[in-house]
Amino acid sequence: MLTSERQRLIKEQALNEGEVSISELATKFSVSIETIRRDINILSAKHLLKKVRGGAVPIQFAVREDAYDIRYRKNQAGKSAIGAFIAARLIEDNDTIALSSGSTMELLANCITNRNLVIVTNSINIASILQNRIRQNLMSGEVVILGGVIRADEHYTGGTLAIEMLKKFTFNKVFLGVSAISGRDIMASNIEEGVIMSTMIDHARFCCVAADSSKFDIRSTYTFADLAEIDAIVTEENTEITEETATLFAENNVRHYRAVESE
Repeated sequence: MLTSERQRLIKEQALNEGEVSISELATKFSVSIETIRRDINILSAKHLLKKVRGGAVPIQFAVREDAYDIRYRKNQAGKSAIGAFIAARLIEDNDTIALSSGSTMELLANCITNRNLVIVTNSINIASILQNRIRQNLMSGEVVILGGVIRADEHYTGGTLAIEMLKKFTFNKVFLGVSAISGRDIMASNIEEGVIMSTMIDHARFCCVAADSSKFDIRSTYTFADLAEIDAIVTEENTEITEETATLFAENNVRHYRAVESE
């Protein structure tokens, strides 16, 4: 296992359980106690964990997201540009696609014009948008909505049933709307949606993240993927990317596309 992957799992376990033990981690990952201590020192230096006697605890400084309907109205021009770019440049006829929930993904759904697609989503709104486009002959194919518990405030389905259904599929492309990108961490605002998106990645050959400028260099609640699991990121044309972030993109072979806003 790569060091970065082990550190990601350590951080994730700390967030899920509230504390991690050095000795238990050493046993779990079949490495020495000194190796785990170094991992925790690195995570502590990055302000991701706080060292305590015998282990570490998470540092909680997640940014809470606004309600869905408020988020949907924010930066519509940038999100629309991202959605239009993905629809025009990254989706092809006959694709089998997974779409996460989210306001940018809804705007993407409104732009899809391809034929003979299979699109799987847990978003109630996206499923409705796509079905309307099929009825209007603006696109063709099948739309599958994941079963599960309806989260009315976020307009999606989730839970064990949704995950088990999702595992039955293999996608050639997955497109994800995220809450935050911080260093190597790709983040969601809640664990349930993060697990859905992580499962989508596991069952796809190509993964693209849609992230407007507000999503960079902040942190959200739950890290569901490492940058190395992502193939491409689409931002607005004028999104400022730090030199450190650009280097991480290059090191992990992540293609960065900039979408031009229509005038």
